[in-house]
Amino acid sequence: MHMLPLKLIMKSQGDHERVFSMLHEEMTIGRDLACDLRIPLPQVSSRHCRISHDGDNRILESLDEAVGTHLNGQRIERAVLHDDDVVQIGPVVFHVSIDDGPDGRTFEIRRDDATPGD
Repeated sequence: MHMLPLKLIMKSQGDHERVFSMLHEEMTIGRDLACDLRIPLPQVSSRHCRISHDGDNRILESLDEAVGTHLNGQRIERAVLHDDDVVQIGPVVFHVSIDDGPDGRTFEIRRDDATPGD
């Protein structure tokens, strides 16, 4: 069984974006140096959350109940990720991209918050 690649896309000022690809069966996200995706901010736990495979699904799981992880604006403990979901870890927001196009394209992020002259 071939899993489609998952990417987390972080938007910053203007049109800048950083893309983080899930390269292994599991991706840990947090402040700790041992995490696969490190976010060195005080609002982020040392091991904040984890993304893992469960059959054909990618599962987002919060690892710190006190701080919490949000998916599409809702605080979650464990949830299935879908293409175009929005994950918030502390103050950092990621857009989920699951590449399932037949020609290998990834989806295009639409910015609803863009203002003229951005």
